[in-house]
Amino acid sequence: MKEFLASKLMPVCHAAFCDYQLSRYDLACIPLTQRMFHQILPLVQTQQRPQCPRCCFYVEIQQIVDLDQHIESCHPENMVPCEYCYCPTDFSEYEEHRQQCASDGTGRQQKLVEYILPRTKYPFRAQQIDFFIENKKKDHHSIIHPLSIVEELAEYNDVFPMELPTRDCDICMESCFLDDIFVFGCDESHKLCYKCYEQSCIVKMNNNEILTCATCPYQLQYGELKQLRISPDQRNLVVEYQVQKTFDRYASGSRGVIKCPNQACMWAFEPGNPNEHFRVTCQMCANEFCSFCNQQYHYRTVCEEIPVITERWFFWCNTERGRYLAERAKQDANYAVQLAEYEKQHAASRQRNEELRRRYETSVEDEKYKAQNCRYCPHCNRVVERMEGCDSMVCGRDYHGGNVQSGCGKNFTWEQAKRYKSAAIRRPEQLANELPAPESPLVVHENINCDGCHEAVRGIRFDCVHCPSLIYCEKCEQRCTLAHSDENRRQGQRQHVFRLIMTPFEDAAYF
Repeated sequence: MKEFLASKLMPVCHAAFCDYQLSRYDLACIPLTQRMFHQILPLVQTQQRPQCPRCCFYVEIQQIVDLDQHIESCHPENMVPCEYCYCPTDFSEYEEHRQQCASDGTGRQQKLVEYILPRTKYPFRAQQIDFFIENKKKDHHSIIHPLSIVEELAEYNDVFPMELPTRDCDICMESCFLDDIFVFGCDESHKLCYKCYEQSCIVKMNNNEILTCATCPYQLQYGELKQLRISPDQRNLVVEYQVQKTFDRYASGSRGVIKCPNQACMWAFEPGNPNEHFRVTCQMCANEFCSFCNQQYHYRTVCEEIPVITERWFFWCNTERGRYLAERAKQDANYAVQLAEYEKQHAASRQRNEELRRRYETSVEDEKYKAQNCRYCPHCNRVVERMEGCDSMVCGRDYHGGNVQSGCGKNFTWEQAKRYKSAAIRRPEQLANELPAPESPLVVHENINCDGCHEAVRGIRFDCVHCPSLIYCEKCEQRCTLAHSDENRRQGQRQHVFRLIMTPFEDAAYF
């Protein structure tokens, strides 16, 4: 080893008999002093890492003690895979890791790549490991464990077993990995490597030009400028430059520019059609506003109506609601009295009509029975009925005496008597309720349900002009609009305004 140190040559197994290049792992296995290990380590060109005998991952070492320290602190029996990123985590820190893992916004696969990257036998690029994992997912359709990836990559030594997809930069024509290529939002979807992208912006800024795609006039947007792989301070300078150039173009009278109404924000946007009404979202401060009036975006309402609707809403909240509810209470009480009287009379009429119906049905049944079982006395035309026995009859009593009733008392036979003919019974007229049904003071908005109680809207309809669809009835209005305002306040949004729609005809005028 001293010879290699003196000659500054790459250490091999034996200078004369074996040209096997020693790796960092080999150096870790040789009993060297820490000073000599530190001196000879820079001469090693083979990037093979030593493997931990406990966890079976490979260890990145810079000093001879690094491997020993790792082995001493390695306890795989205490490691459990995270349910989110699948990376082994110490059991005592699992819950904290899981919560942080699920909330920090980093993707599951990115976490897996970051974990595997320093633990492979030979160093690979993050794009290579990411591509390798993607292909394994397609083959296995199951959870990918970090150790299985490391072991499989170790079989190929320092040669990556797959060819990564690449794209050519439209400027330098060099082939780059997909992650190293930026695709612009222009119609042609031009592609530049990040180096050419940065250089293009620098050239245009030096020429005092607005920043566009390097190969077409497409103006770069805020989100695209934020993708530049430069320092945050440099990115902010580029964004500020683009905003200023956009305003300069507007000042020259070329086209309209929409600026974020937030005074502390410098974001501006040049729409394709300045006369188009649409919802604008600031890409710097996330403020949402109308492209015409720069106020909070409003649905189903033209900009000119917003001040009137706002004034009416505030007047309702501060003054009109109390008066309206008091008047509504009087109307409801009066309606309740009228409805109770109407129901009372309606119930009496219904009971009387039911009695008449029963009497009519009884009479009809009686006539039907007499037609089947009774006849007329041949002498006095009295209706008689033969209960039993022979055909000999006496009008007004039983033939052998008894059961005396009114009749002529003359004898006749049942066959001599004429059959009874049913009398026509007139159906009784139904009694009508003398009181008309009272009309409810609440107007019903057909096919419109309240988002608070989910029932049909009756009375005043309250329609939020700043939400795509939010409707309350007058019963839920005060409670639900206050809750809606509290929710907006918690989210840092401006307060919403509700339009008061009194009748369905008024509603139709807005649509």
